[in-house]
Amino acid sequence: MEKIWKKVCEHHDVPEQVANEWFARIQQHLSSEDPARAYHNWQEMMQRKEPHLAGVADPNIVLAAFFQYYHFDGNRSCAEQNCEVFEEFCHDAVIEDDRAKSLVCNLLGRKTPENQLTWCHDDEANLLQDVDLVVLASSPEEYKHYTTLLRSEYANLDDATYKAMRIKVLETLLMIPSIYATGDYHDKYEELARTNIRSEINDLKKQ
Repeated sequence: MEKIWKKVCEHHDVPEQVANEWFARIQQHLSSEDPARAYHNWQEMMQRKEPHLAGVADPNIVLAAFFQYYHFDGNRSCAEQNCEVFEEFCHDAVIEDDRAKSLVCNLLGRKTPENQLTWCHDDEANLLQDVDLVVLASSPEEYKHYTTLLRSEYANLDDATYKAMRIKVLETLLMIPSIYATGDYHDKYEELARTNIRSEINDLKKQ
């Protein structure tokens, strides 16, 4: 991940010391042992994304991936908080490319009337989302590990409530014509993801 981060920082001419300090900060923050982010952390989520981010040509998508879950709460959106952290990074890094900064914040989920009217970055958003969802196409063993970690993030919910919520989410995914929005990810991962999702639904309904 460090090599990927440094490549993005070099693209934006970020001073080396600033790049190193922010990499350490992001890694440390995402390495929290808080059970509320049992999956959405450095060791699980980010390491799983690494080989996919390594192949992403657009540095703004990669930047968004590093800040996407800096703050995470399964019960509410942290988009604005994550945009604020990203803007703090841009200040320290002296990134003055307003278009790039706006794009990353849009990818992070900042919703304003202006960007909703002028949004033209579906390709970038689709790829970021596909990298996020690639975990759904894991091997059966890895997928089971993922679902166990995910359940830990909702410790505030009793089993019945979580099961109902999770089944609803999974069945909604199966209703979508294509879980993966980009052609490459659809071709590689669609059927694997659907198989895992159907299996999880069956397991949940047996409980």
